[in-house]
Amino acid sequence: MLRHLSDRASAGLFVALVLGLSLTTANVAEGLVLALSPLIAVLVMMLVVTREGHRRTGWRSCGMRRPPWSDVALAVVVPTAISVVAFGGAVLLGQAELRRPPSDWWSILLVMVATGMVLAFAEEIGWRGYLQPRLDWLGSRHSTLVVGVVWTAWHLPYILLTPYYHADGSRPVVLALFTASVIAFSFVFGSLRRASGSVWPAVVAHCAHNVSFALLADSFIRTDHPVVVNEYLAGDTGLLVALGAAVSAALLARRAAPSR
Repeated sequence: MLRHLSDRASAGLFVALVLGLSLTTANVAEGLVLALSPLIAVLVMMLVVTREGHRRTGWRSCGMRRPPWSDVALAVVVPTAISVVAFGGAVLLGQAELRRPPSDWWSILLVMVATGMVLAFAEEIGWRGYLQPRLDWLGSRHSTLVVGVVWTAWHLPYILLTPYYHADGSRPVVLALFTASVIAFSFVFGSLRRASGSVWPAVVAHCAHNVSFALLADSFIRTDHPVVVNEYLAGDTGLLVALGAAVSAALLARRAAPSR
């Protein structure tokens, strides 16, 4: 037990732990353990290493507090709009077309939201809940960038060592687009976390991003070019998504500037 670790030491130990879990669990249960590994790493740090989690104030440092409803609404609207615009761009470019959704798409949406919130929380409690505030000594921009780099590295074993995630298309192109998108979304989610003082807007935004692109791709869009649309243009980390996330990050940063 190391009860008096500095933020710098806590962040470094967390990063080493979560990346080690990612590397060793990428093929376990088709990546389910990897998906939960940020939460596992937070629990180890909070309950075993520093024991901050034995006090309610310890969890407040991870953003476990009620956020303003305006930030929750923004967390839903921004990622959903990015996905809609990205798939709309794919349609305008002639790479996809709209189709009538199945009659049960509402029930599909509810299932996606329920499971998506759990998985989004398992990630965000690590990235924006635990790690981001412990990197604040770097300054807001640099801390958000470092979180984005760590977040990208955490995904790499799942992409490179398994067939489950981003397995199609040119690997260099996919990795470049993936890195750009993840870092851009790190600034989007990081701004929501910083402005609200809560991790929940980041959780909601992460879930909204995952659900919106999956629902649009599966139920509202038809394409004869799945690699182009889902990997290069409008998937969860396509070019249009990366550009939309970058623009959104800049607008959110401007929105937060007066309060800073």
